[in-house]
Amino acid sequence: MNDWRLFGIRIRIHLLFWFVIGLSVVMGLFTEVLSLFIIVCIHEMGHVAVARELGWRVTEVQLLPFGGVATMEEAYATDPLDEIVVALAGPFLNVVMMAFSWGCWTLGLWTEEWARFFLTSNLIIAGFNLLPIWPLDGGRILQALLCWYLPYRKAVVSSIAASTLLAAFMLGMASLSLQLNVAIVAVYLLAINIQTFLRFPYQFIRFLMEKYVRSAEEQAVRALTVPPTATVIEVSYLLCRGYTHLVYVKGTGLLPEQQLLHAMLFEKKHDTAVGKLL
Repeated sequence: MNDWRLFGIRIRIHLLFWFVIGLSVVMGLFTEVLSLFIIVCIHEMGHVAVARELGWRVTEVQLLPFGGVATMEEAYATDPLDEIVVALAGPFLNVVMMAFSWGCWTLGLWTEEWARFFLTSNLIIAGFNLLPIWPLDGGRILQALLCWYLPYRKAVVSSIAASTLLAAFMLGMASLSLQLNVAIVAVYLLAINIQTFLRFPYQFIRFLMEKYVRSAEEQAVRALTVPPTATVIEVSYLLCRGYTHLVYVKGTGLLPEQQLLHAMLFEKKHDTAVGKLL
């Protein structure tokens, strides 16, 4: 990887990126390949701009041989709708660029061939990113939608399972049709999803930590009813993204979310019954 800084954001460029650039020069396609990466950069900057507007901290943008990925830190405990808005910002800019290319062709500024290439490239990049596979924009949208109806842990595990199956299906179809470029992308997505699943216990702790430090006034309140014998970790598995919970322990009383999280994160009372916290 090569590291750069732009407006305080770390830009990581994969070594294979330079290989693709070099190959494009040899094949006489440098202008086309450079245009594709400019489109990808604009796409990622759409995510960055909206994320910063929402107060998220963007840590880095990775440029890969077949696209880019923007990494944000405040994306775990926030409102799922915010995640959807950020995810859609990139494809939205692709639509804007498609309209721009059509306008340039209509005004005679671009040739029909170049306008068609630019428009088609944006369409393919937007369509690919909207596939419901993590960490693509479509995968993020799928996970956010699941977070509206399911506890955070169940939503993430379900979305990663679905993403893994879809990536494996993509790999199978690409192998059967002998599409090497699609197969390479599918292998990368499959590896990313397996890695994300293995790292999820750490991600879940970050989710709980974000909920703990986030002000309760920032989010809507959701009631949660549990038996007094339920353990602290079992109840933490029921917490949802974008909500502050008021836990009603049957026959005992109300347990604030902050108290539950403090017991989980700092007191190490994972296996303690919540009834004993009151």
